Amino acid sequence: MRKILRKLMLLGIVTSLTAGGLSGCGQETKAEAESQEKMEKAETEKGKSEAEPAEDKPTAAVTEHPQFIPDGVRRLVLAEDGSEIFNLSKEPADYKMDFDYWEILNPYDEIVTVNTETMYTLFDMLKEMDLTTPAAVEDGVDTGVADTTTTMTIDFVNTQDADTAKQTKYADSTATLLIGSADGQGSRYVAVKGYEDAVYKIPSALLDAVYGLKPFDYILKIPALINIDTVKSVEIQSGGKTYTMEPDGDRYKMNGKKAEKEDFTAVYQALLNVMLDSEIEEGSLPEGDREEKLRVVYKRNTDDAPEVELVYYPYDDTYDSVSINGRERFLVKAADVDALTEQIQKAF
Repeated sequence: MRKILRKLMLLGIVTSLTAGGLSGCGQETKAEAESQEKMEKAETEKGKSEAEPAEDKPTAAVTEHPQFIPDGVRRLVLAEDGSEIFNLSKEPADYKMDFDYWEILNPYDEIVTVNTETMYTLFDMLKEMDLTTPAAVEDGVDTGVADTTTTMTIDFVNTQDADTAKQTKYADSTATLLIGSADGQGSRYVAVKGYEDAVYKIPSALLDAVYGLKPFDYILKIPALINIDTVKSVEIQSGGKTYTMEPDGDRYKMNGKKAEKEDFTAVYQALLNVMLDSEIEEGSLPEGDREEKLRVVYKRNTDDAPEVELVYYPYDDTYDSVSINGRERFLVKAADVDALTEQIQKAF
């Protein structure tokens, strides 16, 4: 996995610094590789004073018999017992790279990067739901559909052709599935909201697998995936000292002085090598003020890209915690942070 992540980082983040036929992971890998040359030739937008108006999404039509393929899914929202537990959405933006369009908006946010490999495995499960042929339900059977607060909303491109789906930016169709009671034979009753007269049977094992997912399994273990083409500067604070990095086309500066591309690249890549290890258990963070081990701030050159701040704190003998834009949710190996700190001090 670490090798895959490094290839992905090289492909998407430092294309202006390095060249080579590297590819990412997941079903989008081929498309990513094919678009690499295009990305490398793209002109960098610098000093953008105003964000461009957001592109309007078309209104998705409610579909009575939703059928979709993995490449056509654009959003998945799971609610269980009235509470939203998972929200995965494809959110294109000019400042992102193609494979970074996906966001887990719940329980995370736009900074977290989705692992498209595991995501498409989930979509493969979803496409197995047969919502074309209603089940025969005997009179008097309570399907549980009418009163359920457990739902699944899927926005998708209404096509069975993979090429058409890939080339279509936004969903044109949507369906909210009402997850009802068990039928006593290994399935659960399901209906499409707005068309509740038709009830279907979906295997309980499939629904249990979907609703039992762990969001952490669906993210790349990179604290923040930053496209270097959108970076104005990187500010690093460690050991009471401040260091700066400034990429500018084919010129690079470290602490205000001209730097060789290889030296700059080595440090920039090292900043991305501290991988997320696990999530912080609720209530386990040390109380009181803690001394920062390392702070990294990515300042952007375009208004529509958010500034990203990573702060690493001691957690225990094995792990450090990382705060991402003020939210402390993940643990990293303390040894990795120590190694990064040492490399930064030597580089500057």
